[in-house]
Amino acid sequence: MLLASTADAVGVADAIDAGLAEWQNPNLLHTTGNTMTSLALALALGGDDANDVDLLGPLVATGLVDQVPSDSTVHRRHKELADHDDEDDRAGTTAVLAGMKTARQAAWAACGAQNPAAAASADAPLVLDLDATEILSHSDKEKAAPTWKKHYGFHPLAAIIDHGDGLTGEPAAVLLRPGNAGSNTASDHQDVLDQALAAIPNHVDGQEWGKRMLIRTDAAGGSQAFLGHLDHQGLAYSVGLPVTWQIGEIASTLGEDIKQGIIRAGGTVSDTTDAYVADITSRMHSWAGEPLGINLDKYPTDMRIIIRVEHPARGAQLRITDVDGRRVQAFVTNCPGHANRLDALHRARGRCEQRIRDLKDCGLGKLPHEAFGMNQAWIHAAVLAMNLITWCGLIIAADSAAADRRRSRWWVWEPKTLRARMLSIAAIVVRHARRTILRFDNAAAHREVLEHGLSRLRSIA
Repeated sequence: MLLASTADAVGVADAIDAGLAEWQNPNLLHTTGNTMTSLALALALGGDDANDVDLLGPLVATGLVDQVPSDSTVHRRHKELADHDDEDDRAGTTAVLAGMKTARQAAWAACGAQNPAAAASADAPLVLDLDATEILSHSDKEKAAPTWKKHYGFHPLAAIIDHGDGLTGEPAAVLLRPGNAGSNTASDHQDVLDQALAAIPNHVDGQEWGKRMLIRTDAAGGSQAFLGHLDHQGLAYSVGLPVTWQIGEIASTLGEDIKQGIIRAGGTVSDTTDAYVADITSRMHSWAGEPLGINLDKYPTDMRIIIRVEHPARGAQLRITDVDGRRVQAFVTNCPGHANRLDALHRARGRCEQRIRDLKDCGLGKLPHEAFGMNQAWIHAAVLAMNLITWCGLIIAADSAAADRRRSRWWVWEPKTLRARMLSIAAIVVRHARRTILRFDNAAAHREVLEHGLSRLRSIA
């Protein structure tokens, strides 16, 4: 009921149907929006196949949710979405993303003063992480191919909003790709970025996001074409850069005045003789040795190049570009500020890995269809499943009564933990005086947290 109430509060089913109004039969009992929402609820509960919509059966039997579609209806809706998608015009995906945008706008607006579209600024931008992952296939599905890890399956590219430490991540879009798709393909990065921007509400002041949105990727996004695209869009970026031996040479000859200590997780700052961060933009431009390996004249003029030099983790091997027994890493950014603070912001990109694991636990990890387009439609449902969890958490976290109590901060739990502690709490349905009453198990450890969440969602409905 927690996630079903969230779906009703943000009106996601109606929003998706509105985006598909041009070609969807208005007389359908189970519209695409209704079917996708039902499947998303089943995936959030741990399902991994269309048959798992039956997990919602008990809620239907008690009248707490509407009738849910059959697995064959799910397949038909996915086939219809796939038929409207092609290489040149992804009309089905565009319509679904438009519906997601409407629902996301309602969810963010319910956060009040903590609305991400209002709180974002150039000093504290809304962060969008781009990262690829691997999905294994155990059968010969359309466009499944050997991956760069020597496995067999797909290589999708995800765009995930990072709401920062203490909150959670919110998938905006996932682009399904064949298993042999490149890690640093600029066109794919541009496509998934454009899809994500189409699913993110406008800033509340009505102006372009500009540098109030930060795009963050690893070195796979560090291509000249993609950085040029980000610069053309006017967005802020923090993108990994492959390290060449020339960058390693510069790192080994830096003076102490340019080095800054690394900001550790606990807030302490490292000694620069042990580990440091440095802005080497001017040194790169004044390099008089052999060619750098990259032509800086073809990159954005305001791009800064920052390196991080530290001893590798125990057991890790040094690379040929590492110097003085320490690992050298680099990233580029167009953000102002001290290098060590920008480094701490870039290193927070590691949270994206956890978001992708959570997304796989909500259906992304298993693609059940044979057709490529239908699997893309399945991914949209998996994105919605993770979004329902995120939207619910954001709305409840905006209430100070929940945010101030450490034990109540369930929005940072993994989906598996959420299911075990809250979504599995037993209840009975009592009907009295034309009212439907839910009586939860008093012995459940997190009953009060669940009741507070449902009360909060009712208050914004």
